[in-house]
Amino acid sequence: MSSCDTPSWICGFIDDIRFQPSRGWLVTGWAFDPTTPDRRVIVAALCSGREVARAEASIARADLLRPGVDDGRRGFELLAPLDEVHAHNPAALDVVALPERTPLPRAAVATAAPRHEIRLRASVDVVGRTRIAGWLRDEAQPDQRLNVAILLDDVVLRSAVANALRTDLRDTGLGDGRYGFDFVLSPPLPSDADHAITILCEETGQPLPGSPFHFPASHRFNETFRQHVAQTLAGLSAPNVRADALTFLIGQVEKLRQEQARADAREAESVAHERARRLGADAEETPPRILFIDDRAPDMRRDAGSCAILSHMQAAQALGHEVSFIASAIEPDATTRHTLEEGGFRCWAAPTYPMVESLLRGQAGAFNAIYLHRLSNASRYLALARHYMPGARIISSVADLAHLRLERQAVVEGRPELRTAAGQERVREHMAAWASHAVITHSRVEADILARAVPTANVYVVPWLTRLPPEPMPFHERRSVAFVAHYGHAPNLDAAKWLVEDILPLIREAAPEIELLLVGSAMPDAIVRMDEAPGVRVLGHVAELPTLLRSVRLTVAPLRFGAGIKGKVLESWAAGLPCVATPIALEGLPLPAPLESCLARTAREFADAVVRLYHDAELSAEIGAVARATIAQQFNAEIVEHALQRVLERS
Repeated sequence: MSSCDTPSWICGFIDDIRFQPSRGWLVTGWAFDPTTPDRRVIVAALCSGREVARAEASIARADLLRPGVDDGRRGFELLAPLDEVHAHNPAALDVVALPERTPLPRAAVATAAPRHEIRLRASVDVVGRTRIAGWLRDEAQPDQRLNVAILLDDVVLRSAVANALRTDLRDTGLGDGRYGFDFVLSPPLPSDADHAITILCEETGQPLPGSPFHFPASHRFNETFRQHVAQTLAGLSAPNVRADALTFLIGQVEKLRQEQARADAREAESVAHERARRLGADAEETPPRILFIDDRAPDMRRDAGSCAILSHMQAAQALGHEVSFIASAIEPDATTRHTLEEGGFRCWAAPTYPMVESLLRGQAGAFNAIYLHRLSNASRYLALARHYMPGARIISSVADLAHLRLERQAVVEGRPELRTAAGQERVREHMAAWASHAVITHSRVEADILARAVPTANVYVVPWLTRLPPEPMPFHERRSVAFVAHYGHAPNLDAAKWLVEDILPLIREAAPEIELLLVGSAMPDAIVRMDEAPGVRVLGHVAELPTLLRSVRLTVAPLRFGAGIKGKVLESWAAGLPCVATPIALEGLPLPAPLESCLARTAREFADAVVRLYHDAELSAEIGAVARATIAQQFNAEIVEHALQRVLERS
């Protein structure tokens, strides 16, 4: 059959199919329809019946020119790209004239012949999900370098000249040895799907030995796999075999932890961002990261320290920081972790981070600031934080000055041994202040004490957010006096005893109808048995404290020793209630004129103030209004954020 004997009267021929490095297969030829000479034929390349390229046969061809009859514009060129051709044998290509898909005959088997015949010699030495390396050379012309292309699932992934020095090739007599290639795959090939890697010589389109290489999907960590591991381990009986298994498993656990830590630290993103910054390129800003460390997860119902750290976490988040938390003593349960994460905080815990040390080591250099809450955590982790996070701002938050509390307790209880303990705590607190970049206190009194003792310390006063609950019920609908506290704290335990044994009898002499409510957590037996005392009702922990506070007429804070800002006073003020309190309980707090009338130093002053406020509705309302206004003005979110921002700023 001649070239014009094809059906539909289409004349044409495929002259050549030639491999183009990094591009695909270039098809050249000519075609025309002798029945309608003015029409340009559309030619298409098909791979497995699917169109991968098309072109108009309108290129001028001198060999087709017939003066006065035909202008010779019957030639075509079309490129079948590599990412469209799913086979690397040009025989898989069909070239047809459209629209009838009339096949065009070939001049010969597809060629890829360069100026000379290439005698390919090659090897693939490394092929994996992260790296591909090997070599190739032309034995006919060893001084010429060949090109190599890496295809992932038939899509070109990388291509380059194979000219890397391979000393092993040179030493075995293969020319100058510059025939190597080495590709690092970043990111690595995904392990959750099957993949095929094809390695080609671009000049010939010839696959290198062993190509294509298949990577099946990795086994998922499913129940079948778990059972297999469990059964394998259960079958180990010899002590030395068990020891080998333990060594292997511990190594794998540590490897998993390290990989997870790198992912948690966003190591790749940080490196890319830093590289872009150095090159002056635009890079998406990553938020600064701050890590909060406390003995246990914060619970606002438990103690003032929880209120403080949670408020500061929320403030740091509002300032644009990525906030995370780890407990140093008691790991949070699933419910607590869920609550923190719902608030936008990352909660680190076992098994990846069974200890604070493992987090600091695993995510070394990944945090911009470390917030150490309470002296216990500052003492344990300050040096480690500086070691693993050399560029981070180290912040020590003083819940209260322990040495000050112990000194006062020694005086009240007549215990000289506490003076020794107070001296030891003073040294630890001063050392932590000296070694930290910034120190947070909640009380101006304690800030001044620290600043005088450690002149080089950067001491900041940062309050915590105290929200305003609903206002109390009408005065005539309310009853009782409440003492709200965490009774695991020594000052509160002493206060409850002084209140029940010395103050309450004086109150009931003047007003026997007054009932005292003891409210709070961690009550020892000594407090529980106070329920037997006249006029005392022990409630213990109350789930809805704001509801209870709306129903009482006032609260009390009879602390004889202690330190720091008292959360029980702030909660009472926020609820719009008077709080009769000692100077220790009100230390560091603002005291506008009406609130000063709630200050009591002796049991008699305390009892008189309680009786007066219990019966004077007008005075109680005035004090309650001023108390709520004080909280709204000086313990709001804006104040906390502004104060914390000063702490986080680098001087």
